[in-house]
Amino acid sequence: MTPRDPTRVRALWRCVLVATAMSGSYAPALLIDLLRPRASADDPALGLFSPFMPTVPKVAFWAVLCGWAVAAIAAAATAAVPALRPGRTPIGQLTVLGTLVMSLAVWPVHVMATNLPELLLVVPTTAAGLWFAHRSQRHHRMPGRLLLGAFAWGALPAIGLAGAMNTLYLDYAPAYLQEAGNLLYLHNRVYAGAAFHAGFVEEAAKGAGVAIALLLFRRHTAGMVSGIALGAAVGLGFNFTESIEYLSSATGSAAGFQHWMRQTVGLMAAHTAFSAVLGAGLGLASQMDRTRGRAFVVTCGFLAAAGSHAASNVVFRWYGQIGADLVGAGPAVDTVLMSPVVLILVQGPCVLMVALLLRHGLREQAEGIADVLLAEARSGTGTVTPVEVPMLIVPARRFWLRVTLLRRAGRDAYRAVVAVQRAQLTLATHQWLSSQGRVPPDPAEEHRLRVRILRRRTRQAELLSAVGVTGR
Repeated sequence: MTPRDPTRVRALWRCVLVATAMSGSYAPALLIDLLRPRASADDPALGLFSPFMPTVPKVAFWAVLCGWAVAAIAAAATAAVPALRPGRTPIGQLTVLGTLVMSLAVWPVHVMATNLPELLLVVPTTAAGLWFAHRSQRHHRMPGRLLLGAFAWGALPAIGLAGAMNTLYLDYAPAYLQEAGNLLYLHNRVYAGAAFHAGFVEEAAKGAGVAIALLLFRRHTAGMVSGIALGAAVGLGFNFTESIEYLSSATGSAAGFQHWMRQTVGLMAAHTAFSAVLGAGLGLASQMDRTRGRAFVVTCGFLAAAGSHAASNVVFRWYGQIGADLVGAGPAVDTVLMSPVVLILVQGPCVLMVALLLRHGLREQAEGIADVLLAEARSGTGTVTPVEVPMLIVPARRFWLRVTLLRRAGRDAYRAVVAVQRAQLTLATHQWLSSQGRVPPDPAEEHRLRVRILRRRTRQAELLSAVGVTGR
């Protein structure tokens, strides 16, 4: 991050505010638990201190409190020490941000460290999902490390906060919702509330990671398409840790069912699709100028994601209770047919929404980039030629050219052509976003990108001539 860059400094402070709101949401849940009606005088002040509560939630509680303390000290030092103030260096702000975020990762780290076989089992399918999310950006692709960072957010702090909040809810909700002599009614009320609580809390935790990525790495993102990819990566990370937890607690055929539903037929649905919808809203908001319009779009995206999540929780809980009796199917038919059908009916609309939003975003990108590429070709800089424009804006043509070169010129020439095309699309995307007012104009960055293209083009020409292939 460049020092003394007021735009980047403001973005970093906004990220700190997002992380503070995310971590600070733990405090109201603790207060509600603290004020809950007590069944007896022997009940602990906080349910986390009950002798029946596992050790890990208690450790997570103290980690969050320590994170708040360290973040407060770092914030105070940032304000008091001139060298750490905004505009000088981001060390203080990054310390606050990192401390607040990583203090939430105790439980997911424990889940991964104690269930290595299950972790290894879900790696291949999750990696395939991440590859698909990366490839869905057909014109401008963010750096792979940015998607991996979004994945890590979902797998660590997002699910860490959500797990802590869900645990607190299940501890204090019975005390508030109880009704004398009606345990079944209490059970239904608690778990109905848990379905909505989980939907809204988990989507908020995942969305915070997408918002931070869009704020900090704005020059690498391109609106709604980037938001969808980031949201999908966060959802895959969340699903990764949750799958490990469910697989480790299941045995026999139940473990196979969990892997089938979470890591196979439902991999790109559920958490992945929910957070992709929210990511679309956040990505679209990043393109807008009006604050009110941004708030409206983000709110719509959040409600769509959280509402779909809550509805899915309710329907799958209902189907798990009466589905077998209602349909009359055996375990094999239920696993192979009925459960996937329910998943399609419940989560299919959300997946379809993501597909339509992605299609719209890609079309918008293609139209904007095409105009910029034509202007760049007419400029005579040599970075783009008129012949290359139709090929650059149609992914199928780019793919066919690459395959042809791989067969005729070999791997090195193929890589050189891919490098040139990626640099050309990066330049075009930057110019398009600048022309739309979505990122500030940066002539120095454009010059740097043009120099990169010309250098790669020279390398490409050398490799193609070496194998007897001419032309651009």
